[in-house]
Amino acid sequence: MRTRRLLRVALALAALGLGGCFRMTIKSGLPTGATPIEYDNKWHSGVIYGIAELSGPYFLDKACPQGWSEIHTETSFPNALVQILTWQIYSPQSVTIRCAAPSGRGASNP
Repeated sequence: MRTRRLLRVALALAALGLGGCFRMTIKSGLPTGATPIEYDNKWHSGVIYGIAELSGPYFLDKACPQGWSEIHTETSFPNALVQILTWQIYSPQSVTIRCAAPSGRGASNP
């Protein structure tokens, strides 16, 4: 009986671990510069498994007048926990936008 309980707990933990974090980084090829504070690990909100967006689009020309270098999206542990607790009705992701370095300067933030 105790072995079955331990097996169930192990399977539940494995399911949570395997359902873990999802990451994606898109690079424009421009050298990386500063990250605007309002776009550093910002939660992007979606509903019903992320099918519909609540946050709307990001205007990269306003966030990064020099151009963008990287866009990083991730479903972190807190994001996944919220998704599990809401039965995937609310589906947040963390988004970080890194602007391109000003022309004539090297990369300042790898």
